[in-house]
Amino acid sequence: MISAKTVAAGIVSVLLVVLLASLLLKAAFQAPADVPEAKSPGGALWGTRDFETILQGLLILGGVFAILMLLRPSRKEVRG
Repeated sequence: MISAKTVAAGIVSVLLVVLLASLLLKAAFQAPADVPEAKSPGGALWGTRDFETILQGLLILGGVFAILMLLRPSRKEVRG
């Protein structure tokens, strides 16, 4: 019997692979960068950084998930 956690892990893994593949394909077929016409430096610096911000968010989310997995109680505790 397949547990719900196994199914959820499979779905999340497939979605992550699809997200990364779509971002890589988007970056591969993107036109050359033009000179940004932003009025402020913030718009020029962060306007085209969708891949970097998504990757940083995934890294932070993975770190939080790893910390939560380390803090959860173990089922193999010996009760005496």
